[in-house]
Amino acid sequence: MKREFAGGLMMDRPEPQVARAPVAASGIKTILFHVHDDESVMDRLQIVLSIARACGAHVHCLHVTPLEAYTIVDAFGGTFVNGQIISALEEQAAKLKQRIEAQLENEDITWDYEEITGELMPHLVQRAALADIVITGREPHEREFGGPAVTLIGDLLSTIRAPLLVVGKGSADFDPFAPAVIAWNGSYEAANAVRSALPLLKMASTVTIVQLSEKRDRRFPSTLLLEYLSRQGIRAELETRTTSGQIEDALVGFAESHGAGIIVMGAYSHNRAGEFLFGGVTRALLRECPIPLLVAH
Repeated sequence: MKREFAGGLMMDRPEPQVARAPVAASGIKTILFHVHDDESVMDRLQIVLSIARACGAHVHCLHVTPLEAYTIVDAFGGTFVNGQIISALEEQAAKLKQRIEAQLENEDITWDYEEITGELMPHLVQRAALADIVITGREPHEREFGGPAVTLIGDLLSTIRAPLLVVGKGSADFDPFAPAVIAWNGSYEAANAVRSALPLLKMASTVTIVQLSEKRDRRFPSTLLLEYLSRQGIRAELETRTTSGQIEDALVGFAESHGAGIIVMGAYSHNRAGEFLFGGVTRALLRECPIPLLVAH
């Protein structure tokens, strides 16, 4: 309040109100960034930073050097540690840490960097227990844990409860406020993915739900998800599409036509072993998708 004289009298005058930009209430406050050395690690870091800045989140960088990377098995079944391999891996890890920390030090966010030598999955699962989102890549990194990236991602999805954001090459220009697409099939896994993605969906400029099927379904699509999102303050549109081709190709094409910055979907709606043997939408998109994919199981 301002105190002013008017006609010899003291009067209270309210201060002019200054318009303030709304602050988005985000549920993402801790980001677990799985650091592994490949061509796209710095692109993934830019996505991590974009989300951290938009949400005011802390970034926990985790780099795990698996124990098996230090050991060699000879022809007689014996194991031993190769000192040259240890030195090379430590030097590589130090260079990667230096690159990432150099970028983080220029950012107005809080962060920490943890290096561990041990088994990869237990450490990732342990750190993911108190993370709001886990960010990893889909590029092959057999050198780091002895298996393809899609295997690690599948193991993570089957174990952790935090949503997993999977990104690949060419995704460095991620915009948290770009349109979002939800791949909806009414499954429990898809519902989990939507709940996990609410903080990102609230920031998206538009949200579109797409229901894809290989055969024409004459039933009217369910509006339960629209109602659920509306209670969260998210206005979404629902579209149904049929395709004679692969569901994953139709989904990516739909997302690209809408300028989507992210696809939200449930993972392994069917038995994971069945997906592995017979293929599936989840496995195909985890292997290759030009758009960042937020998945949950």
